[in-house]
Amino acid sequence: MKTVLFACGGTGGHVFPALAVAENFLSDNNSFNVIFAGRAAPAMEEKLLSKYNYRTIKAVPLKRDSIIHNLLLPLKLLLSVIGSAKLLKKEKPAFIVATGGYVALPVMLAAIIKRIPFYAIEPNAVMGVANKICAKFAKKVYVASETLGNPVRKMPENLPAPEIFADNKKFRILITGGSQGALGINNKIEQIYEKISTNENLSVVWQAGAKHANALAQKYNGSKNISITAFLDNIYAYMQNADLIISRSGASTLAEILAFGKASILLPYPYATANHQEHNARAVEKDGAAFVELDSEPNNLLEKINSLMNNKEMLENMSKKAKELGELNRRAAGDIARDICSI
Repeated sequence: MKTVLFACGGTGGHVFPALAVAENFLSDNNSFNVIFAGRAAPAMEEKLLSKYNYRTIKAVPLKRDSIIHNLLLPLKLLLSVIGSAKLLKKEKPAFIVATGGYVALPVMLAAIIKRIPFYAIEPNAVMGVANKICAKFAKKVYVASETLGNPVRKMPENLPAPEIFADNKKFRILITGGSQGALGINNKIEQIYEKISTNENLSVVWQAGAKHANALAQKYNGSKNISITAFLDNIYAYMQNADLIISRSGASTLAEILAFGKASILLPYPYATANHQEHNARAVEKDGAAFVELDSEPNNLLEKINSLMNNKEMLENMSKKAKELGELNRRAAGDIARDICSI
């Protein structure tokens, strides 16, 4: 049995692609012993991967807005690489799969030193610093293209519609900024709230995030067609039954939107590293599967919503294109796993 170690963490956009590929190795007749490496709690990756074989490493991000914080970064990175090298010596992986980001960087550097083959997956439209540093040493780098999608977990099918989405004669919109919410999205929705809340042809679920939901629900109490919530326990049921999704454009979220074949309006997080969320969103917009709306732009959300709600052909074409892109994403995890095995 070969051991394969997946290095991932920092954001869901790095964890979920690793998990999607790993599931293909886990299902391969117990031929592989799969281990994940990431930060210790309260890091999100340990929570997400708690049911798997999980090992902790230390990893420190580059603070782009703090020179003082970065003064000790070289020393901290060295210690992280030493710790990762000890982990590799103990676990003896046959190879490593890394999905980029600062959490994977010390593992990739340790793999280079110990001459352990590793494969890099780049989830975003713009290659991150960690993968840029290590790419030339990798056995192979997997980047989303016209023939290879972004690895995504198998999405559930035929989920019953939540009560607010039960009437499929209405135009159903899911607005999501994630569990923490997205202030830029919330601000734009507030600006058009009066007009969408009085439109009887709309059913809207607004996941405003834990920090904002209570205040917004109190401020806008009483709308029958808009549900404001902090969390969605079964968000896939809302995604599957929505006609339109309004969201940020992180790699993982975007891959899931496309996997469900949904038209979307994407509002990239403006402070993402190397502005990768806008690059992600623009790539999907170029393929005709989404509209892009920047936080800094004048608010055109209502116009975009109305254009899709009132033009069935446009909506269907956008959804069709999203489904085509999503099919690439659904196949990507298996394609990458098989390719690694063939190498």
